[in-house]
Amino acid sequence: MRIFDADRQEWVGHEQEQRIAELHGRDAVLQDKALRGVVTVLAVCGLGFGAWALGWKDEPRPTGYLTVLEQPSKSTGAGVEGDTAAPSPDGVPPAPYEEVSDEEGFRLAVPRGWVRDLVEPAEGFNVVNYRSPKGDGRLQVYRVGESSPYASLRTWLDETPMPGGFDQLGPLERRNDDGRPAARVEYVADTFKGEPDLGPWHVIDHRFQAVDGQLYAVAVYGSDADGRDDEEELLSTALSWFCPSGGTCPKP
Repeated sequence: MRIFDADRQEWVGHEQEQRIAELHGRDAVLQDKALRGVVTVLAVCGLGFGAWALGWKDEPRPTGYLTVLEQPSKSTGAGVEGDTAAPSPDGVPPAPYEEVSDEEGFRLAVPRGWVRDLVEPAEGFNVVNYRSPKGDGRLQVYRVGESSPYASLRTWLDETPMPGGFDQLGPLERRNDDGRPAARVEYVADTFKGEPDLGPWHVIDHRFQAVDGQLYAVAVYGSDADGRDDEEELLSTALSWFCPSGGTCPKP
């Protein structure tokens, strides 16, 4: 008797049927072993992954990026001559300034690289100038002999011929420097004798009583074309570091 083998798509006899049955049985055993092997491998992999995940969870998190986030931000500011002001150690003027002890008997801070000259008038006190290398900036210091800073500037405004193009930018101010009298006037002028012709000049003239009781003038000059903040900074830095010889002045 023959039967139809569906797997082989053919008719087979009784003996062939037995061999086919034996082959089918052997294939079933092999498939069962293979299936158990796959299940075992997957189980082992699952346990390994679980152990790794638990172990990784307990590890400290990487901290390298925290160092970057915790770095302090840099602060920058515009300095004289376009330099960038940098943090300075205590007791040292901010860049680009340097501390100087002038021969006329005072300490102050001036931009690094500025050149000093001295004017000795026939009457009155010597005048010290610190000038920028390009000639477009000047810091002037001298003693004054009037009774007060305000009286000194009032006398100058009333009795001194003004430079060409003089224009006072505001009223003459009475001020206070750490409990001591001071006064200030701000103006622009087209020309100054002996100075380069660079267009309108911006000038701040500040007169004050120092810790030794003497009166001084600190005046700053610069081009008005590049704004007025640089003259404000120049004056502020010079005054904060100013100290007469023999005076006791803590450094900023």
